[in-house]
Amino acid sequence: MTGGLARRRLGMAIAAAFALCAADLAHADDTLPLPLSGAAYRLAREAYAAYDAHRYAESIARTREAIRQRPDVVELRLLLANALAASGHLKEASRTLADAIAQLGPTPQLVARRRQIDALAASGGAGGVPGDLQGDALKAARGAYRAYAQKDYAAAVDDAREAIALAPRVERLHYLLIDALSASGKDADAYAADLDTAQRFGDSEGLRTRRRFIGARIAPGLSAEAYAARGRGDLPAAARLAREAIKYAPDRRGFRTQLIEILLAQNDLAGVEEAASQFIAQDDADPIAWTLRGYARAARGDPRADADFARALTLHGATPRDERVARTIIADVWISEGRPQDALDVLPPLATTHDDTDSALALRRRRAQALLVRGVAAADVDPRARPVFDCRVDPYGASCDVYAADPAFEAKRQARLAIEHGDRRAAIGYWREAVALVPDDPAPRVALIDALASTGETHEARTQARALIDAGLLDGMTDMQAAFIAQRAGDNRLALDYFERADRAGTLPPGAAADAGYTALRAHRNREGAAFLERAIDHGLNPADGETPLSQQALDDARRAHAEATRDWGFNASLNYRGGGAQPGFASNPTPGVTNNWQAGSEVYWRPFGSLGERSFELYARGYDNFGIEGNGPSGIATLQAAFGARAKPFESVNAVFAFERIVPLGSAARGDWLPRLAYSGGFGTELRSDAPSWWTGVVYGEVGHYLEHPSTYATANARLGRTFRVDSVSPSLTVFPYLVAGADYDSAIDHSIPAGVGAGVVARYWFRGGPYDAPRSFVDVSVQYRVRAAGDDRARGVFFGAVFSY
Repeated sequence: MTGGLARRRLGMAIAAAFALCAADLAHADDTLPLPLSGAAYRLAREAYAAYDAHRYAESIARTREAIRQRPDVVELRLLLANALAASGHLKEASRTLADAIAQLGPTPQLVARRRQIDALAASGGAGGVPGDLQGDALKAARGAYRAYAQKDYAAAVDDAREAIALAPRVERLHYLLIDALSASGKDADAYAADLDTAQRFGDSEGLRTRRRFIGARIAPGLSAEAYAARGRGDLPAAARLAREAIKYAPDRRGFRTQLIEILLAQNDLAGVEEAASQFIAQDDADPIAWTLRGYARAARGDPRADADFARALTLHGATPRDERVARTIIADVWISEGRPQDALDVLPPLATTHDDTDSALALRRRRAQALLVRGVAAADVDPRARPVFDCRVDPYGASCDVYAADPAFEAKRQARLAIEHGDRRAAIGYWREAVALVPDDPAPRVALIDALASTGETHEARTQARALIDAGLLDGMTDMQAAFIAQRAGDNRLALDYFERADRAGTLPPGAAADAGYTALRAHRNREGAAFLERAIDHGLNPADGETPLSQQALDDARRAHAEATRDWGFNASLNYRGGGAQPGFASNPTPGVTNNWQAGSEVYWRPFGSLGERSFELYARGYDNFGIEGNGPSGIATLQAAFGARAKPFESVNAVFAFERIVPLGSAARGDWLPRLAYSGGFGTELRSDAPSWWTGVVYGEVGHYLEHPSTYATANARLGRTFRVDSVSPSLTVFPYLVAGADYDSAIDHSIPAGVGAGVVARYWFRGGPYDAPRSFVDVSVQYRVRAAGDDRARGVFFGAVFSY
């Protein structure tokens, strides 16, 4: 073989192979299979990029390495064959595909591609100048092949036309003209030349292969024009252009669904049936094609619809979603016709796939069951049962996803677009519209609830969740979805019931155990709540492969909740030097008319109903006395008193505690009385944290009480703000809290003034009694502060001291 002939053959191979591959090989992001990841994914992307840039040797090398890492991916085998063919190695490309078929099985893509490459090779893809040419025809043919090999395609076209004019019966010259026109970007002329060649010499696999791939380059532009015409409302033009796109690329599924969508918009059911029939003729294994023809026939009253539906139900489609969408469309038709049992038969409980088909199938089951109970006469297909198409356009033409009927489809689409653009208010409006259009569909209601919650409209979110439950729509949701909706509605017992159902069914994700635990605690099911929290903590410490571990803060929160849920009683002891200052809480009792004194006390409390979550009820008993009182007032054992009482925190969201107690005198100077009192506290950063070495802390406390038998009233309030530091050098359980303080007091037994002061102080606290599932349950707390008087008498100034032991 001469060097010139070899070069000419290589040029032909490059052009033919490029025509072969251009239709099916797009950019890496469009063709790269989902299973690829890691190094194989990176190599494949680089290989596709090299192919797109015509760096075939680089593409071949990178593809071979990607195949070594992932030999199971069909797309990589196709890429290798295409790169080999494009670089002129058609026989090696064919052998590569044969190896892939032997290893991976005769998949349609591999078999079809090998057949196409073999056809190109046999039809002149690697040929040279015909040997029977003479004179000017031979000269023109040589010039055409030489120009083609040098990628001067315009010159190759001119010389090929001249050679054909001089030797019109030489078939291979016509192939050269087709390839040169195609390589020069004149696809319409190349397609016409292919048809002319077929008419002259008879059609062949080589010509059909060229037409397929030339047409695949022409069709996207026509499809895009059809999409634009559809957008303008020019449906006849859109249908004409879509049909032309199909003519050029009959194997493109997206072009066929585009045409059917346009015909449905024209209400041309006969046209839909014809288009779907052509779809089936092209690919009779596509369940969507059979389903769409069945729909068109059913809508026209054609009894053959059921046969189409039966055929669709035997097929699995390109993806599992196709089968599920087909079943949903068929169910819509039969529900519309008053055949609920047939619809239920086509809607068996299918595995959850966590896509839009889950809720669609569940909605049809619920509709069919309701219709079965209610009963209804046979009827024609409701236009509202018409399938929905979601079409879009890209450089490869239009494509349309098929959905079952959904009157709220456009509202849902607009809501999602609004969310993508960050306009949650607009999204809420669209979700409300969707709910109004399909009130029996829980999916848009759930989306509305989530959107409301994300914008802080928690009350409205709760109202919507309650409405969803009252409408009986939880039955159409998964146990986990129902649990979270009931949780959002504040129905913790119902939410816990669904969490437990999911747990029994094995569908409770490990990461949701904490949600179930908190829900159980709010439902006052402490034992179940503690068990769920233990599982959440175990999972947080040892997550399964691929699962995100719980944050340290989330673990600490779970441990605190577990410690609180399992506490039924407690004990406190305190020592305070009040100086007329703020009360430290219910661990002590003020004595009317006593100021600047020390007080020691202890208390034991019991929760007869256990932990009540954000509410509480406790019975308590305490003893206390005063000493170090200025002047000649009674002190020590003479002031000893006991108190027995009950206290309750009735509100979840307000940290207010109401108490009522009986004071029993034990010392000679003590006096009995009844004391109702109210306390309020709030703040942030008061718990021990292990996720940060320091954090801001703020505390507010207020208390008011009134003695009934010896009438007097007291009140106290203080606020502290500072930063808590964990002293890890000593112990991670030791914290120090320096702060600024402001406080005020009132005691009607002394006078009616309100002494107030400001100052600074520090608290040291040591936490203990923690465990694997519990945050520290006990602490020792020592605080000292100094205030200067801001108003009132001298009770507002001086040193304040407190020490608390809480077990």
